Amino acid sequence: MTDTKNQRKNYRQTSFITETCFIIFSCCLFSSSKLSGQEKNYYFFRPYDYGSDALFNPISVFVNGGCDTYQQLDRPSTFDAIPWKNGATSVWRSITSPLPVISDFGWNRFLSQEIFPTSLDVNRSQWVPNYMLHVIGGGMVSRKIDEWYDSNGYPLPYVLGAITVMASEFFNEMVENGNNIYPNEDCIPDFLIFHPLGILLFSSDKVSEFFSSELNLNDWSQPVAISFAPLAFRNAGQNFVMKYALTKSKSTSVFFHFGNFAIFGLSFKRNTEDAISIGAGLASTGVKSLPVQNGVPSNTIESGPMAGIYYDRNNSLLVSMVYSASRNCRFRLNVYPGVISSSYFSPGFFLTVADPEIFIAGITMKILPLGVSTYVPVK
Repeated sequence: MTDTKNQRKNYRQTSFITETCFIIFSCCLFSSSKLSGQEKNYYFFRPYDYGSDALFNPISVFVNGGCDTYQQLDRPSTFDAIPWKNGATSVWRSITSPLPVISDFGWNRFLSQEIFPTSLDVNRSQWVPNYMLHVIGGGMVSRKIDEWYDSNGYPLPYVLGAITVMASEFFNEMVENGNNIYPNEDCIPDFLIFHPLGILLFSSDKVSEFFSSELNLNDWSQPVAISFAPLAFRNAGQNFVMKYALTKSKSTSVFFHFGNFAIFGLSFKRNTEDAISIGAGLASTGVKSLPVQNGVPSNTIESGPMAGIYYDRNNSLLVSMVYSASRNCRFRLNVYPGVISSSYFSPGFFLTVADPEIFIAGITMKILPLGVSTYVPVK
């Protein structure tokens, strides 16, 4: 009982400070974004009517980012299974009162595992996805969705972009949290440090130009869909790609595809627009709980092999075919709009084979914010 009272006391003492800092940060972000938003130079958004770029919109960003962790979780993604109340409560309490959680978790453990690159041990290297997925991936998506809003005539596009990616990240942390009740250490660095850092970093035109022109960074997220029997998000996954040219003609590039996986390989230009990429690496196959510290849980991932082949046009993904050791995705084929025909209404489709003997198939179109999916357990 005493511990509960002390926890509530610490929560009240620190929540005001945290909320004040968050408001100040939001105001600074608003000011800098407003100035940057006056420029019309788009580094990541391309209004293509084909490929992964054709399916890029605020709703797909929110769902792909929010449900991305379902690719490695051993629980259903149906609407009634999403931890709307408990997950949201735990994440909100943790991000508005982080200091007591970090203190219980241990500052040395927090800084060495989450913030600074001190180890490559999978149990102590949570900093890797923090930098790659939240700073680089999340930062790029924030800039790209800013540009989407601006291209479509929305006011304050950079503010709307920041809200979209932060809302998606909150949803992601809520899903990852599950039905556990406060505290949640994992969400603190992601939501309060690395995602905001990515937004600020990619608000710089120089940073965006470097990642866009030199590294060809882009969003290659899944063609996400919704099923109705049962009601659930399907085929969600926020994925990214980088290519670094090895030749002056840029006909051959080092290929790096990453999300809840990391694939390295080579990309070969077939002509000035089209490219085929092949790679192999590791995919997350599950979540492993680490030792609880003073009542504060923490997680890491388990991994297994993954390989894939990809076909893109102007760095907008057209077709992908992958195999992985993940039970949630043994085989996946994604065909994006623009492959079957070049019309505005060109459909795309996907097929996923998962364990235990589950088939998920769906259809997507550019005119729809989300695709429509079926879910067929064989047994």
